[in-house]
Amino acid sequence: MSLPKLYSGLITGLAVTGALSFVFMTFAIVINVILRNTGQHPIQATTALIEYALLFATMAGAPWLARQGGHIAITSFTNFLPPVMRTALGRIVLVTSVAILALLSWRATLLTTQMWERGTYDIRSIAIPSWVLYAFLAAGFGLMALEFFRLLIRGDIYSGESAQH
Repeated sequence: MSLPKLYSGLITGLAVTGALSFVFMTFAIVINVILRNTGQHPIQATTALIEYALLFATMAGAPWLARQGGHIAITSFTNFLPPVMRTALGRIVLVTSVAILALLSWRATLLTTQMWERGTYDIRSIAIPSWVLYAFLAAGFGLMALEFFRLLIRGDIYSGESAQH
């Protein structure tokens, strides 16, 4: 299997896993509500797990959304520009997006490493190693940077139509 196909499978797999985490969150909330309303003790870790799952789902699904053209694009201004200016502005926005996302990924990677070395934990109703949270951010921002870089290299500059690839 080629590297592009493996990468594409990774992006799709993360999106599916992120979507499945919403299923988990829904069931966890329903179970907690049922337990509370039947006089039982709710599962103590539910809130913390849902908070972690929200972060994971966001970072897992965002690269796929960028690939599908599902990211936010404001076209009310750019639609009035001539095509050459619209394309140039689109390239500037993509380059800026790649740079910012790469910077955020790099910083989150540094924090992941620091948290790993220090052995710190995020303690709520459960304890999760702190590095896990920053690793979600590092991976998500890094993959989003790659997806926007792909759009830039392929010349898929957003011009009002969806970038379905």
